[in-house]
Amino acid sequence: MRAVAIRTFGGPGGLEVVDLPAPAPAAGQVLVATEAIGVSGADVAIRSGALAAYGFQEGHVPGGEVVGTVTAVGAGVDTAWTGRRVWAQTGVGGGYAEQATAPADDILPLPSGLSARDAVTLGSAGVVAHFGLAHARFTAGERVLVRGAAGSIGIMTVQLAARAGAAAVAVTTSSA
Repeated sequence: MRAVAIRTFGGPGGLEVVDLPAPAPAAGQVLVATEAIGVSGADVAIRSGALAAYGFQEGHVPGGEVVGTVTAVGAGVDTAWTGRRVWAQTGVGGGYAEQATAPADDILPLPSGLSARDAVTLGSAGVVAHFGLAHARFTAGERVLVRGAAGSIGIMTVQLAARAGAAAVAVTTSSA
């Protein structure tokens, strides 16, 4: 199986395509044949070496979210997931690969009309934005201030608030 691993910490030039054994889903996990991967700020921080003190080493395969088709399930996972297209949270890595494992509790089925690219774009930023608005107990007709609206989570928060009927959405960014 081909994967992208960190050869040397630093910029994207430190990434390389490597051959690894195909993973197998453990109990409570699914195996996903990836169609698209998400690239997050956490992936960039790991790749740069900024998080090496937390145990990340060269050779690590980044990627915390993928979109693809479930090809196998581990013990305790409903076999009905097999063959379904999903968005999956893989954890702190493993997604930059042709196949990735993910906890069955961290997958979402995708509607048939949603492309892999669009699904991974919504990915965790959409989930965080949704739960942020829910935690704030946002309801239609209220005004919303989104700080840091130029990032993926901020952009999604603006869109979700507007779609849910915000009376006004104000935004801030760190630069013009």
